[in-house]
Amino acid sequence: MRVIDSHIHFPEDRFIDDGSPPNSAATGRGYTSGRKGGIPSEGNATSRRSAAWIETEKARWEDAWRFPASRAVTREEGERLWKAEVEKREYLKAVVFVTAGSNDFAAELVARNPGKFIAYAHHDPLLPDAAERLEKAVVQGGLKGYKLLGPKIDRPLDDRSFDPIWEVAQSHDIPILVHFGILGGAGGIAQHVNMNPLRIHDVAKRFPRMPIIIPHFGCGYLFETLNLAWACPNVSIDTSGSNQWMRWMPYPVDLATLFRKYRETIGASRIIFGTDSSWFPRGFTDAYLDVQVREMRDSGFSADEVDMVLYRNMAALLKLPETSGGKD
Repeated sequence: MRVIDSHIHFPEDRFIDDGSPPNSAATGRGYTSGRKGGIPSEGNATSRRSAAWIETEKARWEDAWRFPASRAVTREEGERLWKAEVEKREYLKAVVFVTAGSNDFAAELVARNPGKFIAYAHHDPLLPDAAERLEKAVVQGGLKGYKLLGPKIDRPLDDRSFDPIWEVAQSHDIPILVHFGILGGAGGIAQHVNMNPLRIHDVAKRFPRMPIIIPHFGCGYLFETLNLAWACPNVSIDTSGSNQWMRWMPYPVDLATLFRKYRETIGASRIIFGTDSSWFPRGFTDAYLDVQVREMRDSGFSADEVDMVLYRNMAALLKLPETSGGKD
């Protein structure tokens, strides 16, 4: 087995963006490190009940996956710990930091750890020089993609003002990873102009050579993401996180159903493995890898298709050299 983890947050971000409870109630990762918001633990009875419910949901998730409590790490320690996570797993060929605090730091991580660490740009697309920043991050910084949080961008993503960004991405053939759907855990964001993945439909049509990745199987927007990917061949999905949003759907959904439906709709070649790992001492989330491999095999994925999902699809998007130990 060989694996590229396509979706990791450098631990200073301290944010789980697939609907899993974050480290403190109702936090949300924005475009500046450490920006948080939430429901106060003090105040009237309603706010206290709300805070208690959020903490109960967070505890439920931690208990279900038997995760240890997180602890703060410095940038230096985070880099050392993630390097060790990769080195002690022979099958883990590379990890992709979709956020790392700043584009400059992400570029430094890649430069110090060539081959094992890959990183994306992650800056506010509403900045007047957002396209130029992306160009610099790719050309000078060696970054391989651009991560966006739809519900943190207060302008529709299909607005033509974003076209210079898409033009840079298409010209350099780098993927755009856009989080749609629920943002944060219980108490997070559930309604926004950029909540629905179909918001990117017209962009995908206007820029058909720009790879677009929708993480967390669409994070609650299953029907919409399936339709988007069916209509737009440049759209892939990633599998990252606990995907606990499945509990909130109005009809039964499980991981086996997700793998089967996406395979039936777009094939295994546009499904990309990720974990949404970030903090320590948890580190690389082996539990997510194990359950996803089991569900793929139980759902009828061949060994070749599993290799596509775990390694080859992402290697192709990132233009990585072929690594021994799997199919060509």
